[in-house]
Amino acid sequence: MNFVPIEQSVQRRRRAVITGLTPYMNEPVLREAISHWQQHYSQRPSFSLQGFVSDLCRLFDLNERRHHIHMSLVQAMTLSDSELAADPLAISDKNLTDTHPYTYAFQLLLQALWLRLGKPTARQLKVDQGTQLRQASVSTETRLTMEYWLQAPDKPLSPLPLPSLRDQLNRTYVLLCQRLGPVEADRQLKGAYQTTLLQLDNPEGLQALM
Repeated sequence: MNFVPIEQSVQRRRRAVITGLTPYMNEPVLREAISHWQQHYSQRPSFSLQGFVSDLCRLFDLNERRHHIHMSLVQAMTLSDSELAADPLAISDKNLTDTHPYTYAFQLLLQALWLRLGKPTARQLKVDQGTQLRQASVSTETRLTMEYWLQAPDKPLSPLPLPSLRDQLNRTYVLLCQRLGPVEADRQLKGAYQTTLLQLDNPEGLQALM
């Protein structure tokens, strides 16, 4: 049996997981399954598929299909890029700038904030941001999109509605206050805001977030 090496890109393996699971799940369940994979298995080697399938059977009552799901995933991991399902969260920076200015502004603002904080603090903040995504008040769409991006923050953030972006920014500010105190949190966020303003041709997307 051929296993895909762990260094294979997370995005490609994610596409393989989507390809393998699609015949057995409707869209809401598939989203939950992908979210679970991103959270618990995306950084593990491909032979951990057995554990992932066991989780799926437990979470979604799929025991009768366990063998078929596992074999479907194993087969999907060996497919060429052209045979894999598209990644619904993949998007180019150009498309994001032109058609989703709020999401693009949010992306630049968070990246500027992480850069200002330095790697150790930024790493801890990202962990905190990932943890708060598991709260019941966060929609599946937002959780899945943000989890994917937090794992690959150098990639473009897939579009989210303005209310979701505002909510995530507010939550980030609260987390920042808890780590740094309100005075330093304000200073860092204002600095990131000014940095982001200089990167945007049109500031309206950024201003709408605040």
